[in-house]
Amino acid sequence: MDTTFHLIDLVSQALAVSGVASWQASRTEIEWLSSHGSVTPKPKTQPNERPTFWFESRTGRSCAFFLDGDEFVFIGDHTTFTVSDSK
Repeated sequence: MDTTFHLIDLVSQALAVSGVASWQASRTEIEWLSSHGSVTPKPKTQPNERPTFWFESRTGRSCAFFLDGDEFVFIGDHTTFTVSDSK
């Protein structure tokens, strides 16, 4: 388990998580997240729906998301959003 990265809030740390190279070599993003909190798959309601997950960090911060390539897409009330670098 990677103990050098402390994941507190996936939404605010999404860019940093995307940049962590340690999970890219041997694990998937979901496996890496599972080692830093709990990841629960949400049931699909449509046949072609993307796999969607509920993440809760060890500090209790939670969010719903799906992956679009290597980018996290977060699901909020009546919206979806990504976190991007402001550069």
